[in-house]
Order: sequence, then structure tokens, then C-alpha cells
Amino acid sequence: MGNQQTKRGKSTDLFTGEELKILENSFRVACGSGHTDKITENKLVESWSSIIDKNLAQFTANFLFTQSPESSPQKTLHHGQHVGTITFRKYAEPYYIVERGTLDEQVHFIHISLGGKSPNDVDLKQLEMYITSILLSYLHILKSQNSAAFDSWHKFGYHCNDRSAQCFAKGLIRQLYNESEASASVHELEKWIQINPTFLIIWRNVFSFLYGYNGNGKISKLGNHSKNQILPLQEGLPTGTNYSPILDIPHVIFVNSNMPVALQNKWRFLFSSKIMGESFSTMLGKMLKRGPTLLVIEDEDHYIFAGYAPHSWALGPNFTGDDSAMLFTLSPAMRCFNTTGYNDHYQYLNLGQQTMPNGLGMGGQFNYWGLWLDCEYGVGQSCESCTTFKDYTQLSKRKEFRIRNLEVWGIGDEPKQSDDSDEEGGENAGNKRSILDKNLEDRVMLELSGRNMHSDGLRDPDLDL
Repeated sequence: MGNQQTKRGKSTDLFTGEELKILENSFRVACGSGHTDKITENKLVESWSSIIDKNLAQFTANFLFTQSPESSPQKTLHHGQHVGTITFRKYAEPYYIVERGTLDEQVHFIHISLGGKSPNDVDLKQLEMYITSILLSYLHILKSQNSAAFDSWHKFGYHCNDRSAQCFAKGLIRQLYNESEASASVHELEKWIQINPTFLIIWRNVFSFLYGYNGNGKISKLGNHSKNQILPLQEGLPTGTNYSPILDIPHVIFVNSNMPVALQNKWRFLFSSKIMGESFSTMLGKMLKRGPTLLVIEDEDHYIFAGYAPHSWALGPNFTGDDSAMLFTLSPAMRCFNTTGYNDHYQYLNLGQQTMPNGLGMGGQFNYWGLWLDCEYGVGQSCESCTTFKDYTQLSKRKEFRIRNLEVWGIGDEPKQSDDSDEEGGENAGNKRSILDKNLEDRVMLELSGRNMHSDGLRDPDLDL
């Protein structure tokens, strides 16, 4: 498997009438003012390089111009012959393969695009470069099409550089890496494609835009990928501040692609130490009872890491959360750590205690945390091992770290029980918040000062009607 490609009939048999019209127009645009029945490799790469990353243009040309339409589809690249020109039929193959080809065809397409020097192996450096070029193309397209999600980040200084794009690619293919080897088998590539929806979403978006391009920056709709945008909409960052991001856009995509699908639409800004000051109480006042959250930390060694908490944060002596919690390293490498099921130490937040830790923790156990932020703002801990999270490695450079920057984001839409409308007798009136839950920052300050909240016992009882 993986090194074969099914023979296809005429191109007119593969596409709907509307698709065929769009693809033929795309081919004419690529050909330019010269011949419109054939195109050379140089001309195609030149034309495509204005739409997608030039490396991806060349990778795709490798597939198109190394194997003629008449040659056996079972031949791998090193058996094939370079062809000088291709016709529309060959030109349209990549779109068909990426959009709805079989797994065998998709593996074969990538293998040939990467050079296919070995019939059974894939060069991992080439695969990393391929995924990097896919990501850069995706972001270029979002920018050129005035994507609302892209603009919501870009206008606040979020960018994509080559380093973060390469880290994204390495993070995506980490399970293929063997430190002692520079290649992976075609069979391993096949399995990787099956378990990587993030790659498939970006890949299909890019090729749909590429083959839907009809000149003058305009795109005709090919495929149905509008609901699979894995860059979330940013909401809530204040303007007129000296804010500068901790993350790059590839970090945002990497983290968001690991979030539950129902929450991937939006990130809500809640706290930034750069904007709101270095205050544990201010941070908690902004993040308590706000639904799923993501904490993003940059330490003084410029390591960047994060923790996803699936449940609203609330003060108390017990661990909360569930097994959808995650920890991340984001720089210098991107990795996601899912839960093991060994224990349920997902979220801990406590203050004002003399016999228990005071601060915020995720994973591990008291004094041996996967991620710990002390209530005395500025210091934290990430231990060498953590049984709560699978394949965990220490997040920070040093076990005991100091915080350089910290942000908190709400993931997905605002929880309904936090809406002001709930307090006006709306449909969620049963979830309305007690007056004691307001002014959370003031409450946290009292807890930090050691003053007990005696009024907690005076809440209105829940009525069972």
C-alpha cells in the first residue's frame, strides 16, 4: 500500500460540471497568454508561486512533471521520466487526489512530490518542508482572502515566521520521528495521514484555493471546507495598549487543532500580564467561572508552554476537570500531552490554606506538578515527570521557573451561565450567579490576605421545584 495509484478515466469523468468549469479556467490562468492546451513546469511553478508558497508549487510540480499521464501509475519517481509539458488532464490530478482520492493515492502523491528516491521510505526532512509549505500557503491564502479569523489575530501583531512554521511541522509529524533515522516507511506515512485531521484540513483548503483561483486575486469555490477553519476567531483583545503577543499564529493553530471541535471557533481574551499587570488576584478575577480556559506562559528562558483546563476554574481543596485536559510545549518545540487516566489530577486552585498548596496546578501531585503557578505571582514549577499526562516532558527549561509573560484565554463561546441576561430571568435564569460570585477579583484578594469568606454560607438555597 501507499506506492500505488489507481488508474483513472478521462478527467471529465472525475468532476462535476461546475468543478470542471472552475478547473479548466484555473488551467487557462496558469497557462497565461500562450498555449492553453499544455503548460511547462517553469511556467506552472511561476504562476502558482503567486498563490501559494513556492516550495509547495515545486513539490506539486515534482508529481506532475516526473510521470507522464501515459506511464504506468505503479511506477515510483525514480523509475519515471521527466516530461516537458502536461495537459489539463494531468494538471487536475492533484486536486482530485487531495479532495477525494483514496488513501493509497494520497500517500503516492505525497511520496512522489517529496522526490520518492526510495520506493518504500519517505525523507522526514522533506516531509517537514512539505508541511511547512502547506501551512505557509494556508496562511497566505487566509490573508489574501481577508479572512476574519486571520485579521483578528494579525492586527494585534500575531505573525508567522519560518521558525514557528517549521516547529509546527515537526510537532505534527513527531510520531514519525526516530532520532536515529532520517526517514519513515511509506506504511508509517499512511498511518500518519489517517490520524492527522489537522493536516488533511489544511491540505484540502490549500488545494481547493489553488485550483479555484481564477485570476485577479479571485477564488471560485471548490470543495466544502468553510466549516473546517482551524484558526479561531480572536475576541476581546483591547486596542490602544502596548500589547505584544507571546504566541505566533502557528502556535494558535497547533493548540486549537487539539481542542474539542465544538470549541475551535473562538478564543476569548481574558488576561495578559503585559496589559493588566503581574497580579495573581487580577488573573483569577478574570478567569474564574469563565468556562474552558488556556493558560499560556513564557518563562525567563523564553520557553513557551500552556495548559488547557476543560472546566471553569473555582476555588477549593479538590482536583476538578476531566480527562480532556492537556498540557503543551510550544517553544522551542510543539508537543501536546493528553491525559493517561492514571489519576484525575487535572485542575487544582486553592488559596488561604496553611496545610495545602496555595496556587494553581495541573497534573502530578502536591509539590510535584506538571504545571504549577504559585499564588505569589512570578514563580512556578514543572517537574521532570508527571503521571497525569502521557509522554510528558518538562515544560520549562528549569524545574523551578520564573514567569516572564502570562496570558489566559477562554476557549469557545462564553458560558451561558455567565451572561448578564441570565440574571434578568431569561431561559437560563436557573443558572444565575449569586451576588457573592461578583467582584471575583476582590474575593481573591480577601482569600490571599487570609480573610475567610464567611458570607459563603449565606447563599440562597437551591430550590427543588
